[in-house]
Amino acid sequence: MARKNEFGGSWWAKEWISALENFGWTSRLQRGRSYARAGNVLSIDIGPGSAEARVQGSRRRPYKVQIRMKPLSEPDWDRVTTAMAGRAAFAASLLAGEMPENIEDAFAQCDAPLFPASEEDLATSCTCPDWANPCKHIAAVYYILAQEFDRDPFLLFLLRGKSKEDLLTSLRHKRSQAVCRETPGSVIRDVSALEDTGCGMDAESTLAAELCPSPEQFWNGDIEGLNRVAISIAPPRIDAAAVKRLGAPPLWNNHRTRSSQEFIRIMDRYCKAVTRRAMVWAYGDDTQDAPGDNSGFSCDPNGVNGATHKKSM
Repeated sequence: MARKNEFGGSWWAKEWISALENFGWTSRLQRGRSYARAGNVLSIDIGPGSAEARVQGSRRRPYKVQIRMKPLSEPDWDRVTTAMAGRAAFAASLLAGEMPENIEDAFAQCDAPLFPASEEDLATSCTCPDWANPCKHIAAVYYILAQEFDRDPFLLFLLRGKSKEDLLTSLRHKRSQAVCRETPGSVIRDVSALEDTGCGMDAESTLAAELCPSPEQFWNGDIEGLNRVAISIAPPRIDAAAVKRLGAPPLWNNHRTRSSQEFIRIMDRYCKAVTRRAMVWAYGDDTQDAPGDNSGFSCDPNGVNGATHKKSM
């Protein structure tokens, strides 16, 4: 695995480590942290409700470590995803592949914690002769898990028993239902609320249906609906949402020196630059910021050319 001096750069990875430290494992975790720093965790495989790893110890043959986390039941997940879908910011962030802040609130209100609440939430084993639990090999894997959560926050949900695909499918379905409940019989003022569902709903067609529910109203010249439409131009809630949902194209993934995450970072910079330019055109002085101007604005973000990313093992 990659050798790093620190683990848990994101708030959710830090929360994972903090939850473990609250169990009184400070000294054992410190020994495991040293093992993780030294690169002794040779491999890790995370699946629904469990993680399996090989850890190099003092013996020639690596030890086998298994960490099982108590999965949430289907009724629990149903309540949690309903709570997530009820908040547009949660759904939009997750559908774009990002972990929203305060996501724990959705789990807490359903009495289904995301992070381990007690030692009983974790069941571990190691083939080493050490009687302590967690031993330093298990503790090392805990830190590598934090590193993996940094890389992909959806692995945390997977450890609780829900895959990324299943979670996003449920969110799309429930978010579309929530939007439809919020907008029946009234003009949709926030078209982005429909787009955030990511479920293929045609926001423009839906808005048109709200404005002109029947051909008779259209030909009768009823324009009251048009007078109620409020249009605003604002940056998107999440930059490069479509790119983050779809990921890097296969051609990019085949490039040896650039990862999928690097592609998303580059496109994120481009989308921010395009948004800034669009805002200038929408609200700025068109005599100074017209297409082909010499304002110095560039849609080529700094740091893109020559960027590389490698993950060492």
